[in-house]
Amino acid sequence: MTPFAERHPVSELQAFASTGTIDANFRDTLVHEATHQLGFNMGLHARIGDNPRWVVEGLAMIFERSAIGTSDRHGSERERVNDERYQWFMQRGRTELVPIKQFLASDRPFGANTLNAYSEAWALAFYLSERRPGDFSKYLQSIQQHDPLTDYTADQRVADFQKAFGSDIDWLQVEWLRFMDEL
Repeated sequence: MTPFAERHPVSELQAFASTGTIDANFRDTLVHEATHQLGFNMGLHARIGDNPRWVVEGLAMIFERSAIGTSDRHGSERERVNDERYQWFMQRGRTELVPIKQFLASDRPFGANTLNAYSEAWALAFYLSERRPGDFSKYLQSIQQHDPLTDYTADQRVADFQKAFGSDIDWLQVEWLRFMDEL
């Protein structure tokens, strides 16, 4: 991950300090990074050991400014979409998606094509938070219980996901992609 200072030049920080206003991308980055800090500080993620990167990044992108046009849970799902991530996700062909089992099992997609992995992480986390919030909460609790001093193997990652969402994760992917198309 690129350090915050490299993504946001000093001029942006100086502009904020002098005017009290910040550009939308800078604000999104602040919220994104603050979400990471909250996740780590509250024990949702472990500072040491393996955290499924799709979860860590997906949650942070849900809370970016562009993704929270409304905090009203009675508003439409479309109003809560992170437009930048949604557009990137939808522009890719379905053949470019990392199959869900591979995506869950490893953080490798983030090294292969970062923007694709981020959009896929957002899309999956958004789907689960909107359509399967109780199961998503159970899943987050299960990965929180993982001992950070032991390896979190690919098989364990997939098993934890299946425990929360059911064994047929290929069908879950079909439902998830249908949800994205309907947005």
